[in-house]
Amino acid sequence: MSGKPGLGGVLQRTRRDPSLRRESDMMGFYVCITLFAALTLGKDRAGQPQGEVLGVVWGTTVGLALAHWFAVTVSSRIVPDPEDHHTPLEEFTSQLVMALIVAVTTTVVVILLPADVERLGARLTAALFIGLIVGWESRIGGASRRRSLAYGVLATVIATTIATVKWFLSY
Repeated sequence: MSGKPGLGGVLQRTRRDPSLRRESDMMGFYVCITLFAALTLGKDRAGQPQGEVLGVVWGTTVGLALAHWFAVTVSSRIVPDPEDHHTPLEEFTSQLVMALIVAVTTTVVVILLPADVERLGARLTAALFIGLIVGWESRIGGASRRRSLAYGVLATVIATTIATVKWFLSY
């Protein structure tokens, strides 16, 4: 990867390059959806230790990024794509950054919330991320602010509804 070194350079390259941005956004969606599903297992109000909730958050987000990197690396070796202008490492780096952003933000939410709503808070954070990605990318794609906001809010409402219904059903 050329340009500015470090995390700042990765973020700049990912935001400038549409294919890397798409990879990062896809990882954001995958991580949030998978985190949502992983946190749906069990009973929310059972007083699960915070370390276990954080284990699910980090195991899901970073684990999924590593699994995806492995799949991309192996598949690119056995079926080369002459149109692909990024290495598996470049794609992995852009995806890992998104996974880490989701994991760190969710960790902060879990630490700040009481034990009986940590899992709900983590799921709501994943739902909010889905909405933020949809709204942000809609705006970049040329949608008006109002339409981008509407798309983002709709995606967040759908994901939040799923998280909240699960929370109420977990008695």
